[in-house]
Amino acid sequence: MYIFEITTPGTWLDYQDREWSWKMESQLSHLKSQFFEANLALNLFLAPLPSKSQMSHQDEWEKDSQLRTEIKQEIEAKYDSFALRENWENIHFETEIKFKQTKWRQGHIPKEFTHNQKFIFAKAFLYALDAFDKFLKVLYQEDNVPENIKDFYDEFGEVFPNLRSIRNTTQHLEDRSRGLGSGRNPQPMDLQPINNQIVNAENGGVLMLNVLNGTKYGCTMADGHYGEIDVSPESMEKLQTILQKILESFSWKGPKQHDPNV
Repeated sequence: MYIFEITTPGTWLDYQDREWSWKMESQLSHLKSQFFEANLALNLFLAPLPSKSQMSHQDEWEKDSQLRTEIKQEIEAKYDSFALRENWENIHFETEIKFKQTKWRQGHIPKEFTHNQKFIFAKAFLYALDAFDKFLKVLYQEDNVPENIKDFYDEFGEVFPNLRSIRNTTQHLEDRSRGLGSGRNPQPMDLQPINNQIVNAENGGVLMLNVLNGTKYGCTMADGHYGEIDVSPESMEKLQTILQKILESFSWKGPKQHDPNV
C-alpha cells in the first residue's frame, strides 16, 4: 500500500482576520481531502484483481459442463418430448441464465465487473486530481493569499498538462464518441496522429476513449489529440510536493499536524 504523508506547519492560520483565516483553512482542508482521495484511488487501482478459481482450467471446464447439464435437464423436464426440439433455443437461453446465476451465487464475479474495475479507479484518481485543481484555482483567486499560490497552480498544470482536457472528455463521452469536440455547438474533431504501445496511427483518424495503457488512463481530447494521465505513485509524489509547498506558504500557529491518521 502506498501512503503519502503531509505535514501541516500548524493547527490554525496565524492572521488577524479570523474570518478570512477560517475561509482559507476550509479551502486547504478541501485540498488535503482531495489529495487523500487520490491516494486511496491509486491504491485501489494498483490492487490485484479478484483471484480466479485455483482449480485447473480442465477441472473447471468439466465442473461447469456438469453444472450446465444438470440445469438443462431440470429445464427440459418442463417440456414433453415433442416440444424439446421446438423449444431448443429457449431451453438453451434459460440454461445459460440459470448457469450464470448459480455461478454468481457461488462467488464468481462477472467479467464485466473485473474488466471495468481498474477503469473506475483510474477515473476516481482523475476526478480527485481535477477537484484538487479546481479548489486550488479558487484558492489562488482569493484576496490576500500568498503570491506563490498562483505559481503552484501553474505548476500543477505543467505537471498534469492533459488533466483538464481528459476530464472534459470523460464527462462528455456522448460528444467524443460521435467525433465531436467541446462547446455548446461542438464541431467535428480533427483526429491527430497517435503512436503508443496500443495504436500506431501516424496519419491520425483514430478515436480512442476510456483506454488503459499500463498505468496510464487516456482518451482523445476535444482538440483531437490523445492525452493520458498516469495513475501512479510518481503522480502522487508530484501532487504531494505541490500540496506541501502550498501549506508551507501560509503562516501558522499551534502544533504541527501530520496526516493521514491511523
